[in-house]
Amino acid sequence: MLLLLRALFQPLVRLLALRNLRADRFGALAAVLGVALGTATVNVVLILDVGTRAVEAKSAITNPDLPVFTEQTISLRGFRPDGQPIAAADAQEETHEDYEIMRSAIRLGSLSAFLVGALIVFFTFNVAVERRRREIALLRSAGALPPQVAAVFVLEALLLGVTGAALGLFGSIPLAYLAAKGGITTTGRAYIPLYAIRLPWSAMLLVSATGAFTALLGVLRPVRDALRLDVSRALRPRFLEGGAEQRRRMRGVTLLALPFMVLVYGLLRPFFRESVPLLAFFVLEAGLACAAFLAAIVFVPDVVARLGALAVRLAPRRWAAERLLLQRRVEHSGHELAWSVGGVMMVFALLLALHIATAALKQEVTDWADRALAPYAFLYPDEPLGHAERLLPDVPERLVAARFSSRTPWPNVALAVPADELRALAEATGRAETIALSRRFGPGKAIVSTMMARRFGVGAGDLLEVSGRAGARRLEVVGVSDDIGYVHAAGAYRNLRTYAVIEAADFPLISPYATAIGHTIALADPVTGAAVARGGAETPPWDELLAGVPRVRDVRMQTGVEIAWIRRKATGRDFVIFDMILAFTTVLAAIGVTNQMVLALHARRRELALQRVLGMTAGQVRRMVLMEGALVGVLGGALAVALGVPLGSAALGALRTVSSFEVEFRIPPEYGLLTALGATAVALLASLYPARNVRRSNTAESVQYE
Repeated sequence: MLLLLRALFQPLVRLLALRNLRADRFGALAAVLGVALGTATVNVVLILDVGTRAVEAKSAITNPDLPVFTEQTISLRGFRPDGQPIAAADAQEETHEDYEIMRSAIRLGSLSAFLVGALIVFFTFNVAVERRRREIALLRSAGALPPQVAAVFVLEALLLGVTGAALGLFGSIPLAYLAAKGGITTTGRAYIPLYAIRLPWSAMLLVSATGAFTALLGVLRPVRDALRLDVSRALRPRFLEGGAEQRRRMRGVTLLALPFMVLVYGLLRPFFRESVPLLAFFVLEAGLACAAFLAAIVFVPDVVARLGALAVRLAPRRWAAERLLLQRRVEHSGHELAWSVGGVMMVFALLLALHIATAALKQEVTDWADRALAPYAFLYPDEPLGHAERLLPDVPERLVAARFSSRTPWPNVALAVPADELRALAEATGRAETIALSRRFGPGKAIVSTMMARRFGVGAGDLLEVSGRAGARRLEVVGVSDDIGYVHAAGAYRNLRTYAVIEAADFPLISPYATAIGHTIALADPVTGAAVARGGAETPPWDELLAGVPRVRDVRMQTGVEIAWIRRKATGRDFVIFDMILAFTTVLAAIGVTNQMVLALHARRRELALQRVLGMTAGQVRRMVLMEGALVGVLGGALAVALGVPLGSAALGALRTVSSFEVEFRIPPEYGLLTALGATAVALLASLYPARNVRRSNTAESVQYE
């Protein structure tokens, strides 16, 4: 080790290292970008996360570390009919848990870019050292010591790693400001003003140092193998070498370990789910998913070798020469394509899984909106003490209106409504179940939403105790439903869906914390409801019906369809940060594919020149390179679909476990096709540069050498 450190400062070592970097300019640039974009992605996420926490730190609704002042709202408690109390979930923990899980998922997602960048670095040095075997042998023959030879490559890795880490460190700062200006946060609940951004220098420096260290790790194994090479064998002419060294195949025991791990976890999963906190369970699930994801990369070389040649046969028959040569390359050295195929597979599998999860959450919002919002329109004031009731004289007589009180403050939300008005509202919807529920509602009764029922563990027939400064009373829960009782207000999606509805006669229980009946108005159209009862559409013609209602500054008027659209849009916006991470990762994957092809073509330059001598045109050689890029994209896209679908299903399973959202696995048929086409397009674009430069081979030199 001491000899290696001394050798790093020798002039000859510096000269050779700089010469090698100049000779492999594209590979060096790819390695620098791999480290830079990988570290920049992680650092941007860290900066945004710190900014998000700083903005959300002021309120207990968004800051899990602040205590909840329950004296500012009512207290709620569930009881069985026999008076047995029901243990309730902690409101603050339940509210924040989803967002803490999201923050953890974002941090894990940022590691995908770091991993792809590391793969680029490892592949670059593996190929570069392998390509310089003769140069290493000549240096050894000329008297160079092993530490001196190793120092050349270690110095290259240090230069590339430090340069990439510095670019990633300082480049992440403007990227984070641009992301914050675009409204990207790690929870989706707040907007980060630029003045609130704080740079976590210690964490950023640690990430950047790790990126630089990754470059150093990438060169250690290739250098060790290079120092063990047989000098006399390395200096032989190629036609005497007897063929390429065959790669070692995976042992059968390794193959058995993967399904065994899956079975063991499947058997123990119920135990983990019951014995560890939900956030810890999510981290465990995510860690195992990452391990399985990386393990899948082990299979890529075998898949490429076995299916690549079959895929090549699908190429047009008029390109017989290109197809035959590419098929032979895949059959004999297809494992060289595994780096590119694995990178494309990983990126687009994550992209597919993300969009499956996003689509499921949007569908969950849609399903809830169809029940809770579609038949209604809402009038609600912008100010806590405002009243929407003053607009009732302007509402068309055709419509049915129900007057609600305001909501009590978070986390225990209740609102009151006259029973006869709620019943009329239900009858106007034309839904039989909703009508039956409203007829059971009255003084001493309560209807709770599905999320409120989950938090307090209550159901129909149980009791909900409402207490506060005005006293306490136990109300009978007559139903759990989102179909009626929702009125819109400003706030987070989950909080707005967690509420209890009580009768106006019981309003004094919540009166110290809520504004009187008439604060908010819900409207329904009985004509549309009658059509619904006959199987018609549920959405009234609100534009026509509300055209005569005056628009005033302090009262908002929104239809359920408009609110549902806003919620779906907000759900998509929550995942923009994942799109940003995967955009960086996709760029890295494209750089990796291009780098792999440039290095492979450089190593095969004499082979390609000989093909030119034997009659292939420059156009045919370029076409063969583009076909290789298309092959990488097709195989990577197919594997991404095969891996992304179960990964998306697992993500939704974890989401169902750790949250109250009722997400179901649905995959639109076009998702798989778009994933495969996207992977192929990225790989083809990445192959344009090496295809354009392939004609630079020196034919005369190659013929003389071979």
